[in-house]
Amino acid sequence: MVSSAATISTISTTTTPSTISNVITSHSNNGSCIQIAEAIAAQGIDDITVDFYIRSIFTFLYGFLFVLGIFGNGGVLWAVARNKRLQSARNVFLLNLIFTDLILVFTAIPVTPWYAMTKDWAFGSVMCHLVPLSNSCSVFVTSWSLTAISLDKFLHINDPTKQPVSIRQALAITFLIWIVSTLINLPYLMSFEHVDGSFYVQPGETPYCGHFCDEANWQSENSRKIYGTTVMLLQFVVPMAVITYCYFKILQKVSKDMIIQNAQFCQSLTQKQRSDATSRKKKVNYILIAMVVTFIGCWLPLTLLNLVKDFKKEPEWLKRQPFFWAINAHVIAMSLVVWNPLLFFWLTRKQKRSGLSKILNSTEGSKKAGGSGLRGIQLHDLLPTSTHSDRCAGNSF
Repeated sequence: MVSSAATISTISTTTTPSTISNVITSHSNNGSCIQIAEAIAAQGIDDITVDFYIRSIFTFLYGFLFVLGIFGNGGVLWAVARNKRLQSARNVFLLNLIFTDLILVFTAIPVTPWYAMTKDWAFGSVMCHLVPLSNSCSVFVTSWSLTAISLDKFLHINDPTKQPVSIRQALAITFLIWIVSTLINLPYLMSFEHVDGSFYVQPGETPYCGHFCDEANWQSENSRKIYGTTVMLLQFVVPMAVITYCYFKILQKVSKDMIIQNAQFCQSLTQKQRSDATSRKKKVNYILIAMVVTFIGCWLPLTLLNLVKDFKKEPEWLKRQPFFWAINAHVIAMSLVVWNPLLFFWLTRKQKRSGLSKILNSTEGSKKAGGSGLRGIQLHDLLPTSTHSDRCAGNSF
C-alpha cells in the first residue's frame, strides 16, 4: 500500500534550513514548532488538500466507500453463511477477497485520508506498523487469491477427471498465501517508525509540529528501490502473467467446446441446452476476468505512484500536488471494496442460473416419453461447484 507517509517524507527531506527559517512558527505544548502545512507552502507547493471543498469531496467519497464496503462485503459473508450451496472450495478464494476488503474498510479507508489531509499521525505507534502491514498484505493476498482461482480452473479444464480442490485444500492454500504475503511484507513493516517532528530536522533546529508514520528505517535508498521493484514483480507482474495465460487457455478450450465428461448425459441434452450451458460458463469466466481487470485498474495507479517516488522520477505535476494525487490514487484503489462484492453477487447469480432445474425437468419428461434416462443423478451431485450440462459445454466453475 502507498500511504501519505512516503509523501510527507519526500516533502520533509527536501525542506532546507534556510526555507524553514522563513516559515511562521506556532506554539505547541512542547514549545515552538513549524506547521507542516506552512513548510509545504514555503516550498511553493499549493497543497489543495487543505481546501474545505476538496476535503469535503474526499470525506464524502471515503464515507461512501466505507458504508458500501461494510454492507456489500458483510452482505456477501451473510449470504454465504446462509446458503450452503455457496460454501464451495472455489468460493473460499473469493471469500478471501471479501475478507481482505473488510480489512481495508476498517484500516486504510478511515486512516489514510485523515493522515493525508491533516499531515499528523494520531493513531499511535502500534497502528503505525499494523496499518501499512495489513494494507500491503491485502494487496498481495488479493492478487494471489485471483491467481489461485485461475490456476484451479486451468488445471481442472486440462484434466476434467481430476478431483476439484476440496474446501480443506482451499483453506490450506489460503493460509499459505497469507503466510507468504506476511513474510514478503516484513521489510515494509520494519521500515515504518512513529516519529515526531524533530526527526526531519538537524539538532537545534525548529521541529515540525505533530507526529508522523514514516518509512524511516531503510538502510539506504537502493535497498528501498530494490524492495519496491521486487514487490511490484511479486504483487502484479508474476500473478497477472499467470492469470492471463490461464484464462486465455480456459476461454480457448470453452470456445472450442472440447471437454465431454458424461457422454450419456450430454446426449440427453438438446443443442440449445448445450449452447446455453456454454454461454453460461463463458459469462462466469468473464466475470472472474472482470475481477482481475478491476483489481489491476484499482491498484495499479497507486503502485506506479509509489514506484516513481522510490526512484525519484516524479513528473512535475506530481511534485506540485503530491498529496492530492496520492489521495486520488488511494481512492481509486479503495473502490475495490465496492467492486468485489458486486462482482461476487453477479457471479453467484450466474451460478444459480447454471442450475439444472429446468434441464432436469425436461430430461425427466423425455425419460417418461421413453427417452434416455438420467439414472443416479442427484441435485447435490451437480451443485455447487459445477453442473454436468456445463461440463458438456466445456468447463466447470
